[in-house]
Amino acid sequence: MITNPLLKDDTSSSNPELYVNNVFQAVISMFFIVAIIYFFWHIIFAGLHLIGSDGDPKKLEQGKNEMVNSAVGLVAIFSIFAVIKFIGLVLGIQGLEDLTITWPSI
Repeated sequence: MITNPLLKDDTSSSNPELYVNNVFQAVISMFFIVAIIYFFWHIIFAGLHLIGSDGDPKKLEQGKNEMVNSAVGLVAIFSIFAVIKFIGLVLGIQGLEDLTITWPSI
């Protein structure tokens, strides 16, 4: 039997609703993990731009803007997560109510 390691268990034949919820949660978790890695990538390069600005006000402003934009993006990502979870709570969708960000393990 072939199973997907991202999903918690393979219950597609016995409970298709649980399987769809697990797939949705895995996709959302991967999206947030990629977004967090992307945030740290931009924070590092914003810092490098600030360090390499050599006092040039235009480059300093560019580095600051990149840092602010990456922080705003991270806040937006977690706001989306909160809204998705709230929609699940209001509408009673079990898969969205139980939504968590899980880090993959090897």
